[in-house]
Amino acid sequence: MMSNIRRAACLFFVLGILLSCGHSQGRRESPADSITAMELRDRIFFLASDALEGRYLGSRGYQIAAQYAESQFKAAGLIPIVSQGNQKTYLQSVPVARRTADSPLSLVLKTPSGEQTFGHGKDFKWLEGDLLPWERRPLQVVFAGYGIIEPAYGWDDFRGFRIENKAVLIRMGSPTKDGKPVLPEEVHKLYASNYSWFRKMLALFPMKPAAIFLIPDQETLKDWESIPIKTQAPQIIYNNRNEKAFHVPCVCVIKPEVAKAIFVSQARELPGTSPTGRGNDKSLELENVSLTLNASFTEEDIPTWNVIGLVEGTDPVLKTEYVAVTAHLDHLRPQKQGEIYPGSDDNASGSAGLMEIAQAAAIRPAKRSLIFVLFTGEEEAAIGSRHFVSACPVPLEKIVADINLDMIGRTDKASEKSRGAYAVGSERITGAFTRLIKEVNSRTVRWPIQYENPLGVSDNIIFDAVHIPAVNFYSGNHPDVHRPTDTPDKIDYEKARKISQLVYEITMELGNRDPLWK
Repeated sequence: MMSNIRRAACLFFVLGILLSCGHSQGRRESPADSITAMELRDRIFFLASDALEGRYLGSRGYQIAAQYAESQFKAAGLIPIVSQGNQKTYLQSVPVARRTADSPLSLVLKTPSGEQTFGHGKDFKWLEGDLLPWERRPLQVVFAGYGIIEPAYGWDDFRGFRIENKAVLIRMGSPTKDGKPVLPEEVHKLYASNYSWFRKMLALFPMKPAAIFLIPDQETLKDWESIPIKTQAPQIIYNNRNEKAFHVPCVCVIKPEVAKAIFVSQARELPGTSPTGRGNDKSLELENVSLTLNASFTEEDIPTWNVIGLVEGTDPVLKTEYVAVTAHLDHLRPQKQGEIYPGSDDNASGSAGLMEIAQAAAIRPAKRSLIFVLFTGEEEAAIGSRHFVSACPVPLEKIVADINLDMIGRTDKASEKSRGAYAVGSERITGAFTRLIKEVNSRTVRWPIQYENPLGVSDNIIFDAVHIPAVNFYSGNHPDVHRPTDTPDKIDYEKARKISQLVYEITMELGNRDPLWK
C-alpha cells in the first residue's frame, strides 16, 4: 500500500515538473517584466536622497551616484569599454573646469574704418554657449538675416554659406512684409517669441559656428537690464581644447549700435536700423570685418564622469552597430547653504529607468550592440553628451540611434487625464523613427504618447547635431522642476515603469530590425 502511494506521489511530482516546464516554455516571460515599479522606486529614492546632495556636477553626491551606476552596470553583466591605460572601465572622465573672470569681457571689432571695443553688460551680453573656442581669436563675420532654416516653406537664410568657425549675425524674430508674417502663421509664431533664439541656435549646431550675435528687437531692448551677466559668477565649462571637440556656439545679444558699427563699411546698410530702408535681409559675408573676444579667466579643474556600459550584440555583422540608450545622472547645485535640489524626476527617474532597461537588455541581448550611457553635466549645457560624441569609445558613425530618458515620472497639466508622455525630436533626422515608436507602442505597452513639446529638449539634441536619429522620452513640465520640491514621493512609479518598458521594447526593436529604417 505504502509502495503504491509513493509511486503515485512520485508520478504526480514528475507530472507537475513536466507541466510546469511546458507552461514556462510556452509563456516565456519577457525581460521587460523585470522592470518593476518597486525597483524604480528603490533606485529613485537612493539617487534623490539628501546624502547625494542633488548630484550636482563636482559634488561628492555625484561621485557616489556614478559609483552606484557603475556597480549596477557591473551587476547586470554590462561590459566596460572605456580605455584607461591597459584596462577597461565604466567611467569616462570628462574635462570640466570652473572658470572665474579676472576682468570684464570686451568685444573688439575691426573693420576697414578702424577698431572699436565694446563692453560686456553695456554693449553686449553673453547668453549661452562656450567662449573657449573663440577667446582672443578673430572671427570672420556672416550676416544671415533672421537665422531661420525652413526649407519646406521656401526659407533658408544659410543657403550657399559656410559658417563653420565664423561669427554669425542674425536678427531676432521672424520676417514680415507690410506688417504681415511672411512665413505661415504657425511657423511665424515659433520665431517671433523672445526665446526663439534658442530654437535658432539648435538648428545651427551641425553647421558649427563659433559665435552667434543676435540683433534685438525693441521688446528685448526694453528688458536689457534684466538680461543676466553670466561672467560675474564662476562658470562651469567643457574644458576640451581639442579643435574637433563638440563646443556649443557662444550666443551673445548686441545693441543695435554695435550691429551698425559692424556694417559701417559694407555696401549696404543693416536692415531694421536705418530710416533710409536701403538695407535688406539677404544673407551676406562681410568683407574685412572681424570680431574678437578679449577675456582672462582663472580655472580650477573639476573631476566628473560619464558612466558607460555595453551589451554586446549576438549577430557577427550587426554587432558592430550600436543603439545608444542615454539619460543624465546630474542635477542642480544648491542656490543657498543648506538647500538640496533632489532632482527626483529630473533626472533620477530617467537614470533609474535606464538602469532597469540595461538589466533587462542583458538578459536576452539583441543582434546589434546596445550602449548605455549616464551623462554628467546635462544641466551645464550638455557637457557629458558633448564629450561622449567628441571622444566616443565606439565608432561614432556606427551609432544608429539614440533613445534618451529625461523626466519620465510625472505628468504635465496638458496630460493629466491620460498620464501621457512625449517622444520629442524623433522626426528631426528621419520620420521612420516616429513610425517605429508608434508601431512598437501599439503592440506592446500601448501608453499614450505625443510627439511635440518645445520644452522636451535634452542630450538627444547633441546626437541630432552629429546626424544620429534621436528621441527624448519626457513626461512634461511641472511646478517642481528645478526646485527643492522635486521629491521621490511625488513620482508616478507605475508610469515610470510603463515608459521604461516601452523604451526597452523600442531599444530591442532597433537592436534586432534589419534593415533598420523601413
